[in-house]
Amino acid sequence: MKNKNAYLIANLIIIFMALAVFFGIQTNEYAYFKELAFKQAQNDAEMAAVDINAQITNFSLSQRVAGEMMANDLFLKEWCMEETNDVDSAHHQVLYRYLKNYKEKYDYDVVFFVSDKTWNYYYDGGLNRTVSPASDYDVWYFNFLNLNNDYDIQVDRDEVNDYNVTIFVNCLVKDSEGKTLGVVGSGREIKGFQDFIDDLTGRLGVDICVVNSGNALSSFFDSNGAFMNVADAVEKMGVTKDYIVGEVPEEGKRFTKGSNCYCVKKNDEMKWNIVVKKDTTETIRGFLKKSVQRIAFMIIILIIYVIISFTFLIKLQRMTAISLNTDDVTGLQNNKIFKEDFERYSKSWFKKSKASFFVLDIDNFKSFNDTYGHLYGNTVLRMVADELKNGIGTEGRVARWGGDEFAGVIFRDSGEALKIMNGIQESIMARETKQTVSFSCGIADIQPHDTIKNCFDNADTAVYKAKENGKAQCAVYKKE
Repeated sequence: MKNKNAYLIANLIIIFMALAVFFGIQTNEYAYFKELAFKQAQNDAEMAAVDINAQITNFSLSQRVAGEMMANDLFLKEWCMEETNDVDSAHHQVLYRYLKNYKEKYDYDVVFFVSDKTWNYYYDGGLNRTVSPASDYDVWYFNFLNLNNDYDIQVDRDEVNDYNVTIFVNCLVKDSEGKTLGVVGSGREIKGFQDFIDDLTGRLGVDICVVNSGNALSSFFDSNGAFMNVADAVEKMGVTKDYIVGEVPEEGKRFTKGSNCYCVKKNDEMKWNIVVKKDTTETIRGFLKKSVQRIAFMIIILIIYVIISFTFLIKLQRMTAISLNTDDVTGLQNNKIFKEDFERYSKSWFKKSKASFFVLDIDNFKSFNDTYGHLYGNTVLRMVADELKNGIGTEGRVARWGGDEFAGVIFRDSGEALKIMNGIQESIMARETKQTVSFSCGIADIQPHDTIKNCFDNADTAVYKAKENGKAQCAVYKKE
């Protein structure tokens, strides 16, 4: 009794020390992981902002180049000098074809020209309408003129294409004396760009919004996908307006608020701010959940340790017994321990579930020993044993019965067992060996009250049938 109490106290001390060390490690690990999670979230937010910034620039670059080409084209300037009010004239048809050629060449959704002389909005399909300072849809034009910039990139609605949200590049057209002749440009629907943002959102687990922070006003006041007005962006990102549209340094702005990490980049071309947020809550919560699971697991392990420590000697004795009944060459059970397992299965499994018994002999095994020696013969035995273990797995048990003979149980009927054994046969015959290795196998269904001798005799009868049929095959026992 004293020895048992001392052993219990010793185990309790071990448990206490193990828990103390474990909790110390978990505390330090949590602090480290939290810092790492914030760094990773900040990096992901910045990566997304940089990618979007580059994508916006690339998305609009070809439009800008094409727009500047048109803005400096002598044809367009000379056309303006001869513009009339007859929008169906041959002179106007030339402009429409000119705009249509650019649209088709660069695959834009719309190419347009607004004349400062008539305020007519022309596009590749003809005259759209006459712009007016009083119209909300035309505010972009007059605001752009007030910016006094050579070009401008805007997100607006394309009124000639069902008011789809579109990225427009507007270029100022001037004559040789610097007088404004109008605005020419092109538009591409943002769907392709929105798909890119959606991919980033899913891949990096971030929230993204793109907000006008100083560009010319347009008719696009609401939100569409990632392109948002200030109010919606403030609500989605959970920060004040100053963070959304405030000044942003060239290298961008990074900050944290609560569990969120933010990165803000300004696109110099559009003069819109790109705001990216990544929430670390789920990441940290996931770690805490795993930490709790590890603690619970640790406690369970320690409890099990105490139980195991008291039963160790019993287990050791059984392991010794198993070791003594394991075949040295193949590592499989020998027939002694296999018979014990069979008796155990016969009291439970065989009475309620289907199972099969198999016996197999390696074909021409004596020739392996005679030709290549007993060491190679042992190699063949180990190879067959390994294929049997891998092929049957948890679906049964296999043992070396003696010599080149193996026996086993498969927890399936004889039809299913035949498929398994045929698969093992194919795998063995496909192995690179000095001469082809195969086996002859007999399979018999196990009846609820069958003894191991009955099963062995039935399967062995089928083995002889397989050998008579030419070996390298399996046969199923049929009761006559």
